Amino acid sequence: MPETKANTKRTSKLGRSEWIEAAFRLLTESGVTSINVEKLAKRLGVTKGSFYWHFKDRTELLEAVLDKWHDQYVIAKVEHMGGDAYTRLINLLDVVPRKRGSKHLGGSMELAMRSWARYDDDAENVVADVDRLRVNYVADLLRELGFPEEELESRAFLIYAYVMCQGIFSFEKTDDILERIHNTCTDILIPRD
Repeated sequence: MPETKANTKRTSKLGRSEWIEAAFRLLTESGVTSINVEKLAKRLGVTKGSFYWHFKDRTELLEAVLDKWHDQYVIAKVEHMGGDAYTRLINLLDVVPRKRGSKHLGGSMELAMRSWARYDDDAENVVADVDRLRVNYVADLLRELGFPEEELESRAFLIYAYVMCQGIFSFEKTDDILERIHNTCTDILIPRD
């Protein structure tokens, strides 16, 4: 009897956002095909009924996952940190941890989203839109710094590509080497006068 009460109590506190977050984790770990109601319910320690309280079906959950990813947590985080355009660009470049043992999931999420987008039109459209938003965000910051208009798109693309690659590269994480490479790349990508 106490187990039922505990489960009921947990179910009543479990909201839509917890289901989306659990789906995000599963997507990152195993890809979109691994996201199913039974697996999520088990992981959250609730019944499938809780899922259907918040979502019509799996498709609605996957749409919510795409919406959440589209919201651009990284850009919001950099904006929240504040500062001038140069500081925000540096914060963007620093957003991916380079220390040995860090468990940053951003790279895994990026790979999972792009894998999903290869065969799903909705995911493909969201990924393309997010790529555009990110490159435009970086280009706007570069514009504020006075970079020539004809360089903006290419330089923004290179900066964006560097941020992405930091999250997905899997070479030995030797702190001093990664930090040295990062500092050199930062100087190349965003030179200070």
